[in-house]
Formats: sequence, structure tokens, C-alpha cells
Amino acid sequence: MLFSTKERTFKTLISTIPMVEIDAYFSAENVQSELKWVIDTATNSTNVDKVKAIQAELETRVVKDDVFAPVSLTFAVEGKPILDGTSRSLPTLSFNSNSTYIVGNVLTFIAICRMLGVKTFLFSSRLSAKEINQKSLARQRLAMEKVEIRILFDDEKGLDATDIVHLFKKNVLFDTALNLPHVGDGDSLSSEGGFPLRPFILQLIEDTDIESYGGVSFDAKHVKVSESAITTQYVLFKLLVGAVAGAGTQEYSKMPKDITLESGESLTSVLAGGYINNISTFMSGWLKPLKESFVSNRSGYQLSPQVWQALGLVIYQLVKDGMSSEELENAGRELGSLDYSKNAKHWKGCPVMELDAQGRIYKNAANSTRQFRLGLQEYFLKVIRDEACN
Repeated sequence: MLFSTKERTFKTLISTIPMVEIDAYFSAENVQSELKWVIDTATNSTNVDKVKAIQAELETRVVKDDVFAPVSLTFAVEGKPILDGTSRSLPTLSFNSNSTYIVGNVLTFIAICRMLGVKTFLFSSRLSAKEINQKSLARQRLAMEKVEIRILFDDEKGLDATDIVHLFKKNVLFDTALNLPHVGDGDSLSSEGGFPLRPFILQLIEDTDIESYGGVSFDAKHVKVSESAITTQYVLFKLLVGAVAGAGTQEYSKMPKDITLESGESLTSVLAGGYINNISTFMSGWLKPLKESFVSNRSGYQLSPQVWQALGLVIYQLVKDGMSSEELENAGRELGSLDYSKNAKHWKGCPVMELDAQGRIYKNAANSTRQFRLGLQEYFLKVIRDEACN
């Protein structure tokens, strides 16, 4: 069924297909770059529980043969798909699946993909082999259940990335299942503008000249060894929060929200009041000795997001201890002079590092990423203090 509005080229096609065919027509991994950091916001226990509840409901429906309304999913098609047969009762739409984006009923889509073994952009989406065997009957029946598909497109002018982001933002207002804490204003969903700490991230990048070391990725949570970037916008966000507010706030902070500190001040006001200079000074000192290794040793810990976040916690403690600007730069340079290779012997003195089974490289020995960061902070502070005593 095709819907369009006079004087507008934007159209909606509604159809039904078996659930098993969703992956053949629509991408389960596509996310517009402007929305990739929203994945962090959506990755929370509330949404995990909702996905599990949706899976349980879908299983109950197919096993018990309950009466239920068909599941509905909404996708948008980037570019200009080919619409044919509008004069007939059954028009056809031709498009590339790589140009499609889920924009409505996201968690239901994630739940379906998880049950069918399809990898998606949110959570660890595929079932384990054990789960697949346990739920074999439900999966087989679910695969043939029909799902209503709404396809939003423009075959005349085409939809661009901005349109896709706009559609996602507007659908979030109506998608009551998807929990995006503190994302009420649609504009704050864009990585190009809206979240409170972005100006300070950009200032840190400029102050430390990170671009000359390889740059920052704005589209991913963590850097890739195959690329030149040495960190990401997300990691810098966490570094800033840790440097101002410490480990607890760093752990639970979300990008769209400004943070109120125990003093009653906002995190952004503290940064704007000059605290950002402490961070830039320390990080400038840390980066300089590592310039060559950012290129020659892309597997080293100097690219680890946990190391960068631990540096934020180090700054937090050093500023709390009253270090001057010169002392902060020297402390950063001292840590930057460490060998961040995974086989570097000095890691033996780090409480959260241990040798692997082959005894060749040092790996994370902590029970959680938070404990790993705290252990790194403890070790880095010891390195700085030992140097000060010499």
C-alpha cells in the first residue's frame, strides 16, 4: 500500500514480509554517523530488559498461537529508490539494502534480529549456540511470522543523511519503548551540534593539537588499529568527565546530559571556568613523547580507551592535590615517556596487569573495566610520585 501527499515527494510504502526475510531487504547494522554516539545512550539496562521482554513475548505468541497484531517496523531509504507500477494496485520499490536505516520500533527490530541470529548495531545481538538450540522451535515458527514494514522514501528528490537523522529523531518521540535518558530535545541527538561537552572536546583537540598525532574519530566509540585516529569523541568525553568529577561520575555519565557536581556547579561551568586548561596541559605533555608510537605501534596501550579514561582520573587526583600547570605538564610527559607496548616489562608493577598464558604480553587482570581504569590510575600516580621523589 502506497501513501503520498499532494505537493510533496516524500512517500510511505506499507507491506508485510516473513520475519526471516528482514535481513535480506534491510540493513541491521547501518547507523548514520551523526547518530552513532546515541548507541552509547541507548545501551542501558532498561533497554536490555525491554529487548528480553519483547523476545519473551514473541516466543509466547508463536508457541501458544495467541491472537496478536502484527509487529510493525519502520525503515528509511537513503537516496532515490526506483518506484514502479504506481498505476497498479501493487506498486514495487527497488532499493539497495545497504541504503536502509531502522528509524521506528528499534527495540523490536533488535529483539527479532537477536532471535534470528542477525548481528545489529545495538547490544551483542546474536544468540549463543546454546540459546539457539534451546529456542529452536520458537525461532523456526517466528521466522515465518509476518511483520508489517513501513518504508519511508523519496524517489524524486531522494532522502539524504540529514533526512534520516530527522526521521529517527521524530520517531524517538513516539517510540515509547526505546529508553534514551536525557535525550528529550531532538536536536541533541546530533553529534554535529548538541551535547553540552562538545565545545570543550573541540577545545581539547585544538589545544593539544591531536590532529597532528593522528586525529579523532567522531563516528565510533573506539579507535581502529587500521585507521590513523588515536582516540574518539566518546573517549574524550569520558576523559573530561573523569578529570573533573572522578571515577563514579565518569562511569555513569551520558553524552547528552550536563552533569551537576556535588558542589552544585555544572561540569560545563567548571570547564569554562578554566579547568579545561589543566586537562589540555597534562594531555599535551603526555602526547608529545608518544608521537612516533601512535604510528609505529598501533597495537599498544597508548590507544586503549581505558588508558585514556584513566588519564582523566589521574588529572582529577593531581589537580585535587594542588599541582601547578608546569607540574601537570611534567607529570603528563612522565607518563607519556612510558613504553605502552603490551610486552613492556614495567607493566609488572601495575596491579591490574598480568602476563598472558604464553608469558609474552601483559593483559587486563581486573574483573571489570572500571576496576581496570582505577588500577591504571593507581599505577600512573605511583609512577609520577616515584619520579618526584628521585
